Amino acid sequence: MGHSNASLRVRRRVFLSALGLGLTASAAARLSRVALAQTTPAPKRFMLFYMPHGAPPEHFCPQVMADDPTNFALDKSGVSVLGPLQALKQYTTVIQGITYPQGAMTHEALTVALSGLSGGPDTLPAETVSRVTLEHQIAAGLKVKPLILGACAHRPFGLDKDGKLMWDGTPVVPEKNPLAAYDAAFAGLGQGMPAPTGPDPEVALTDALRSLTEAEVEGLQKELKALTSEQTKLQTHLEAIRSLKASGSGGGSVVSCDKAPVLSAVEALRTAAAGQSDEFFLKEENFPKLLAAQLQIAGAALQCNARQVVAVQPMYTNCEFDFGFMGTSGAHHSVLSHTPPQQNPYPDVGLAVAVREKFATCQRWFIEQLLANVITPLLEPDPADPSHKVIDNTIIYVMSEIGDGADHKTKTVGIQPGPAPAVLAYVPSVIIGGGGGALKAGQVLTHTVDRPAGDLYLSLCQAMGVTGSFPDSTGALKEVLA
Repeated sequence: MGHSNASLRVRRRVFLSALGLGLTASAAARLSRVALAQTTPAPKRFMLFYMPHGAPPEHFCPQVMADDPTNFALDKSGVSVLGPLQALKQYTTVIQGITYPQGAMTHEALTVALSGLSGGPDTLPAETVSRVTLEHQIAAGLKVKPLILGACAHRPFGLDKDGKLMWDGTPVVPEKNPLAAYDAAFAGLGQGMPAPTGPDPEVALTDALRSLTEAEVEGLQKELKALTSEQTKLQTHLEAIRSLKASGSGGGSVVSCDKAPVLSAVEALRTAAAGQSDEFFLKEENFPKLLAAQLQIAGAALQCNARQVVAVQPMYTNCEFDFGFMGTSGAHHSVLSHTPPQQNPYPDVGLAVAVREKFATCQRWFIEQLLANVITPLLEPDPADPSHKVIDNTIIYVMSEIGDGADHKTKTVGIQPGPAPAVLAYVPSVIIGGGGGALKAGQVLTHTVDRPAGDLYLSLCQAMGVTGSFPDSTGALKEVLA
């Protein structure tokens, strides 16, 4: 009943708006029906999620059966970093064999990973070069403001090269305070401002006009000939609509939340952070609850279209946080991620899987947090497209700045010690979601010769309906596109 009433209100307001533009009552009525009957594509969402410092391939790489890239398991590789996504593998594509631009290795790889632009030789450090990274290019193409969040993404003394993941010409400092991020994402909802009751009538009217055929536009223009000059602003509107139809450009999305969401991790922080200084949001002991809050904000912002583009950066590259909070003690960077692989006592078996279980468990924790706080809420019907789930209209890109944490390489390398065939360490690169039907999901895409990361980024931009530009790209990675 509520949806029906909202539809009637929108139809009436479109009808009145159309009359105000100079249409006759019959034409305005026709437009009000078209406004609600048309099939407008649901808004697409994009999220970037950074998993710091790579992953051991023996615990990360999917198991592909019978050389069929669509027949694979995410939970059969040691600790299985990607195991939490097994039930969602129809939405998941793992890309094996991308490389980042040369010129920044080890921790500096963070700086170049998402831009496709190398920093050049050591005399021109990567951190001094202007660049625009993937998430900001997508946001610019959609003409929206991205929500950039970070959980302890830089040190208390300020951003340095180990925290410069996202750029918009210059490094973008993620919002470290989830309470401020929440207010920015959901400002006005449930705080005295009128809540959306359905499609925006102005957007609906514009979309209705855009949906007209050329013959219908010409018919309306003939109808305008008898109108006075003061009433002919529809003529200009129709010409603009015709131009929009020709260019294929469109507007933004409509917020579909009628009130600010209640997020458990955010509410818990309100109590914990009361009276604290900004240093509270950079402290090691607060990291787990900070990340949970930021991810819940990201998930809710995507779910209700409060933001179309979101990025979350947990930690900086050589962060030494002890992961004892989730049962795996040891500094994440210098102890856990730097543990080298060891040969299994039986040479034909491969690597000794137990050696790096602790680090793999840490990396799996990041995927578990992403699943619980972002992906699971997106499995609900899309408020803007009820016949699909939000995840069907979303792209989540999971990445890291290097491949194997101990090896520090930004390309595919063999890491097998001893006589057995080499185990290949790939730069982690995972896509989750349907992208509004633009993605070919549910596959393991392996390149025997590394492709520049910019090729993948160009494809993600295309899937989001925008034009990207990455200096290292040689062309879109068409295998990920539907």
